[in-house]
Amino acid sequence: MDLRPVTDPFRSLLYVAGGWACLAMAMLGVVLPLLPTTPFVLLASWCFYRGSPRIHAWLHRSRTFGPTLDDWHHYHGIRRGLKHRAVIMVLAVVGLSMLYNSLPWWLRYATVGLVACGLYVIWTVPTLPDDAPRAPRTLAE
Repeated sequence: MDLRPVTDPFRSLLYVAGGWACLAMAMLGVVLPLLPTTPFVLLASWCFYRGSPRIHAWLHRSRTFGPTLDDWHHYHGIRRGLKHRAVIMVLAVVGLSMLYNSLPWWLRYATVGLVACGLYVIWTVPTLPDDAPRAPRTLAE
């Protein structure tokens, strides 16, 4: 599988559009409990790498996503504090949603099952201690 940036302008445009779509989904995932954020940011980074090295570098230099992307690139894991915040947010939002909605019983069970799958994924990703050294910047500042 060829993982180098593409040179065809049309394919490059498709990758960039996909990257922006993934980044939009990641932003939605910040507020919607069943939509993950980190996988969409990682996918956006890959799309931008293939389609636009300039936008890829911008994403990695961002204060919001850069450190997490660098940790993933260097250590293949996420920091303990970030993992705990993600789990707490998911449980709080889903718990409040279950408490204040009138979903049928089967949809409640389906939601709990999907949330359990998501939490399983979060917990199986390798964990970095919060005091681990910061990953070296993958792209020039």
